[in-house]
Amino acid sequence: MPLSRSGRTARGRTSGRAPGAVGPGTGLLATFAVLAALTTLSGCAGGPPAAAPIVVPPTTPVATPSAGTGVDELHLPIEQYMLTPLQSVQFEWVRKAATGSCMKRYGLDYPVPAKPGPDSSAVRTYTPMNRRYGITDPDGAARWGYHVPQTAAAPAAGEQPASLSALPAATRTVLLGVDQAQGTRATSYQGKPLPEGGCFAELDRIMPGAAGGPQGPGNGPQGAVTEIKSGSFTESKSAPEVAAAIAAWTGCMKDHGFDLPDPLQAPAAVPSMKDPVPSATEIAQAVADVECKRRTNLTGVWFATESTLQNAAIGRHAKDLAAVKAALDSEVRSLGRLVDHDWSSPAPPTL
Repeated sequence: MPLSRSGRTARGRTSGRAPGAVGPGTGLLATFAVLAALTTLSGCAGGPPAAAPIVVPPTTPVATPSAGTGVDELHLPIEQYMLTPLQSVQFEWVRKAATGSCMKRYGLDYPVPAKPGPDSSAVRTYTPMNRRYGITDPDGAARWGYHVPQTAAAPAAGEQPASLSALPAATRTVLLGVDQAQGTRATSYQGKPLPEGGCFAELDRIMPGAAGGPQGPGNGPQGAVTEIKSGSFTESKSAPEVAAAIAAWTGCMKDHGFDLPDPLQAPAAVPSMKDPVPSATEIAQAVADVECKRRTNLTGVWFATESTLQNAAIGRHAKDLAAVKAALDSEVRSLGRLVDHDWSSPAPPTL
């Protein structure tokens, strides 16, 4: 039974009894009074006071976007602690550019693609809402089904990912900082010192605070960003409102002739996912999938639910995320300077 410090706390009473005597029915009240007095005295005895509990204010539910709202218009709360999709693409390009500049110092070539712009097809790859709850683009579904849309033109040679096995041994040594014959760290190449990690780690040396990756510092203090981003998604899947929306989507898909209980597993139901191009059956299912998401507003309901969960988690991790935001702001400033740097020079930039 919890102790109460309400106005009903017992007070000493004298009703003709001898001092210290306890009358009938007063034993429990007297015990409460003694415990209350001991509690008060212990707080004044020089010991550290109990830490005040951290009170996180209740989270206001995020309004559900209207049906048909494009995912490009939806931004999860955790995105404020991440690089934007364009900045993520720029980060990856800067890494390649820094690697190529480093390789030049050793007389070696490394392919570097053209500087990406806002319309780069790679930007969508880093968009957190891209296919987070399954496909949502009706035009893409009608053409590509569940396949990842392909650009009309093949990427330029410099944009092709470099295959390590296709590179000469000397290039691999300088790129990775590993002796290809011995499998041990290479400390020099043709008499020139070779830093640990080789040229591929050049950006990490220039901008060490961003070594975590293009979404960095996504693994900030205690991995708060990564934890929130993944935890909210997992928790939202079993939320009652999301479960109801998924059930409605399943019913809609049955009306179209497809028995699918989970929109995230819908692509696994079509054999043509293993083929270079989608089959007519895959396209028909994908088109129905997107239409049923629109009818049930599954994407809007799911987004609102997950956003509410993220806001609550952001409140709980406020201290960690303040450090993440400060590091992110510093990284963005450095990234801006590196994007504008003249990488044709082999000399490394200074920040």
